[in-house]
Amino acid sequence: MTYSRRNLENPSDRVVLEMAEARELFRNWETSKNRDLIRARLERAERIYGRGARDRIRDYMGRMRDGQLL
Repeated sequence: MTYSRRNLENPSDRVVLEMAEARELFRNWETSKNRDLIRARLERAERIYGRGARDRIRDYMGRMRDGQLL
């Protein structure tokens, strides 16, 4: 039997932070429809959270639009 210290039910900090960023951007998009602001914030997220963060955050935003995430 193998034992892992990592709790698989608890997502990593990066996942939680990216979801929070997506939630904020999605609500901002709904109210302002400002593409330049969203694009700039996604570029900022890419620098902060690493390569691929922009695509992951866009995926989370799409799930929110579809009603799969809160």
